[in-house]
Amino acid sequence: MNWVGDGKRRRTAAAALGVAAVLAGAAACGGGSGSDGGAGATAAPASTPATAGGPAGPGAERLKAMALAEGDKAGRYEASEPVLDEPMSELYDTQPAACRPLTSLGRAGHTAQAYAKTGVPGEWQAVGTEILLRSYEGGGAAAAMKALAEAGRQCAGGYTEERGLATAKVLRVEQVKAPGLGDEALAYRIVTQDVKDKDISLYDYLTVIRSGSVTLSFRADVIDTKDFGGVPEDVVAAQWEKFSKAGGPGS
Repeated sequence: MNWVGDGKRRRTAAAALGVAAVLAGAAACGGGSGSDGGAGATAAPASTPATAGGPAGPGAERLKAMALAEGDKAGRYEASEPVLDEPMSELYDTQPAACRPLTSLGRAGHTAQAYAKTGVPGEWQAVGTEILLRSYEGGGAAAAMKALAEAGRQCAGGYTEERGLATAKVLRVEQVKAPGLGDEALAYRIVTQDVKDKDISLYDYLTVIRSGSVTLSFRADVIDTKDFGGVPEDVVAAQWEKFSKAGGPGS
């Protein structure tokens, strides 16, 4: 989530925190990838091994081929390289812990075997969206979605998000209409109190689609106090189209 007080987006501050944490050797939180994470892909085989719980998920290189690439168009938006090589929100935590999946599916207790990140940047008062594709073994993708749904229910009245050097108060979490894509989809509006001005509310939107063993996560925000209405439909449509054409599982 962004905060207006210092004029910087959440992803920019998280990037700085991420670099500092890595240099200090202190970024060992959580085993999975985060919903706000890196354009590269984890070191993984072409496909993860199948387990009794379900089919093998695609590996890192295949996931990367399914993600929007730099320069790909999404309506009036254009995809770009991400800020970091690894998920940023892994550095975030929540109180209570049950709310962690709303910050990152990587904190949902179900470790992704591979991930690929992309996104479309937002300038001042323009929506920016971070996109992360995660691949799971067995039934991990469905389990992560179940954890997210439970977090949405338990944390509807708000929670605290710990961001390293700052603590943000999430005022409420509201389920909104999800796209009719994949095997299942969830979408939320997350309203947060500005960390410097308690009279200002800021908005984030989170949409997650599951297709077989893969989750496609979209997190959108804006450098402004306006409620911008959701993850841009053009961005979701463009990413889903590329995922489907690349043979995404269940697409």
